[in-house]
Amino acid sequence: MRLPTDRVGEVVSLLRSSRLPGVDFWSVAHSERHWSMLHDTFTACFVHGPPGAVRGRWRSRGEERTVSAGCIQLMEAGEAHRTTAVTEPASFFVVWWTPAALTQAATEVGVTGEIHWKEPQLDRRELASTFGKLAEAVERGDDGAAVEHWFAEATGALIDTASDQAAERPRYTRRHPSVRRAVEYLRDNFTERVSLDDLARESRLSKFHLARCFRETTGLAPHQYQKLLRMQAARRHLEHGMSVQEAAERSGFADGPHLTRTFREWMGVSPSAWAKAARATKHRALEVR
Repeated sequence: MRLPTDRVGEVVSLLRSSRLPGVDFWSVAHSERHWSMLHDTFTACFVHGPPGAVRGRWRSRGEERTVSAGCIQLMEAGEAHRTTAVTEPASFFVVWWTPAALTQAATEVGVTGEIHWKEPQLDRRELASTFGKLAEAVERGDDGAAVEHWFAEATGALIDTASDQAAERPRYTRRHPSVRRAVEYLRDNFTERVSLDDLARESRLSKFHLARCFRETTGLAPHQYQKLLRMQAARRHLEHGMSVQEAAERSGFADGPHLTRTFREWMGVSPSAWAKAARATKHRALEVR
């Protein structure tokens, strides 16, 4: 839900996913407000923009510090923070975990005991990139699988990086059986709604480990891999003469318009145009014979 505020140009969007109980997202655009907050959750605030852009100052844990684009500000339940200075309108993305939700995530990553952020602010390029992808997925309104993946990867990476306790995470090779099981499950069930929890059970990993190791070994997030499986299947169905609606139904898409939108993004042409070109190419090949 988008909420224009009393400040010109400032918009606050409140977002939730039914797949992520105990988690809220805020997307704040063009804000010069001096924010002041007492937290009842664990919170991470990712500042949008190229590294070093948009500078401001904020105070927490008895200290004032400078924040700029690419930084992640961290707060715990019971902590307060306030903005003390801004140089220009800023846009940022905030994740709020209830203590129970973050504790559950930490347990699945392999961290037990009370969670505590070692530092109130991080400037780590790889972590910022992951939070940026989560922000993009949420703000674009991507499907639940995409949001769930980037949430799991960002949360797992944050716990590994910022918590007092470090999880011992094994490395995975391309032939690791856990990733192979997840890939095989997707290939067998790509037309169905497959959650990260489903893949985690199949691969015998936590969903936070799976989110990261799947992308490390395949180059794709699980939902991206499944989307490509659906697109390839739809393309073959179209090339064999199915209508757009039939190809959509056989490939796991909601309907013909859903396939059309996704196909255009993928190939740059509509599925009907692709099917027409495939039929014409097949006809010319028969004539050559």
